[in-house]
Parts: sequence; C-alpha cells; structure tokens
Amino acid sequence: MVKGKKILITRPEHDFGTKYLSFWAKEVIETANRKGFDVIDLHREKAEQKEFEGRVNKTNPSLIMLNGHGDENTVTGHDNKTIIEKGKNEKLLKKRITYAVSCDSAKNLGESCADNDTTYIGYEKSFIFNLDRKYLNRPLDDQRAKRFLDSSNQVPLSLLKGHPSKEASERSKEAFKREVGSLLTSLHSDPDSQADAKDLWWDMQCQVCLGAQNKKL
Repeated sequence: MVKGKKILITRPEHDFGTKYLSFWAKEVIETANRKGFDVIDLHREKAEQKEFEGRVNKTNPSLIMLNGHGDENTVTGHDNKTIIEKGKNEKLLKKRITYAVSCDSAKNLGESCADNDTTYIGYEKSFIFNLDRKYLNRPLDDQRAKRFLDSSNQVPLSLLKGHPSKEASERSKEAFKREVGSLLTSLHSDPDSQADAKDLWWDMQCQVCLGAQNKKL
C-alpha cells in the first residue's frame, strides 16, 4: 500500500528544545520504516533550506514533519536558520500533508498553503513542552517531556496508520486530554502536575488541522 511513498522529517539539534524533538521523532522514523515508507531524515546540519528544498523537489514526499522553532510566518531548522517561509517557498508544501511541531506557524504560514489538496497541521500559538533537567542528555528517559511529546507524536503515527489528517489531529488532541486527566488525579503527589496539565491543555487547544481534512498518506 505504501510502496514508493516517502516522508521527510527535519531534526535540528542545536539546543535542548530541538534535541528533545529530534530524539522523540525517532519513534516516527522507526514506525515509518516498519510500514515500508522511505524516510528522508534531515538531521542536524542537514536541516537547512537548500537541503530541504532539494530533497522535497527530488523525492516528492507525501508527509513532511517539521521540527524546530518558528513564528507566524516561518519554521526554522538547525541553528534557527529558516527552512520554510510564507511568501518565499511555502509552495513546497502544496499537495502534501505537513505537520509542524513549531510555535505559531499555523497562524500565517499554514493558512497560506492549506487548500483542498493540502493539509497543514500545526500550532496557532506557542507549542509548549516541559522537561526534567536531570534528563537533558537522555531525552527519551524524561517522563515529564513524554506527556507532551507522546501526545504530539500521535499526529504522524496516526497518519502512518492510514488515518485521515483531521482524525490524526483529533487523536493527538485526545492524547493531550488523557494526559491532563491523569495529572489532575495526582495534584497532591506530583509537584509538576498542575503546570503540566495547564500546558498540555494549551497545546491541545492551539493545535489545528487546516486545509484538506480527509487527506491520507
């Protein structure tokens, strides 16, 4: 079913935030490989505009997952250098599904490229995840960050399972909601639970699915 289909993932790793996103994206890569997708992994210094544009044009990926900092008009790669920007190269996202784990980018960038054959899933405001500084060098062992990044990962994981884009977003939102519910039962035993519940709820509300709601990989 997925023979020849490709996904492209950017994984900058120049600060603790991007390092965490990069490490947690490994699950997406492993799942895609198991399901027979070809994965183009733009890791560290490869997560830059020229490499990104060349790979998209050459490989024509069905799914693009962008990990990195951003604002209303851009998503950046390694060392915060712009990879995609409204008004310059957002046409690269046309006729695909994009999931941007990046602050604010759905606000203008996502809206500018979403249409009846293009999906942009992302965050209209800040994407927040909290971490335990004891695990800065072992992100995958950080159970506090897991609450956020597992929930976020439900978007690409659901897409890889064949669910349409809107449903993938809803499954992610449900995961955020379950984490909130779990934390509200541990307010007295977990000192981070109140802050994390608030931020998980924020992420859930800020995630949007724009454009083609029923598009699948």
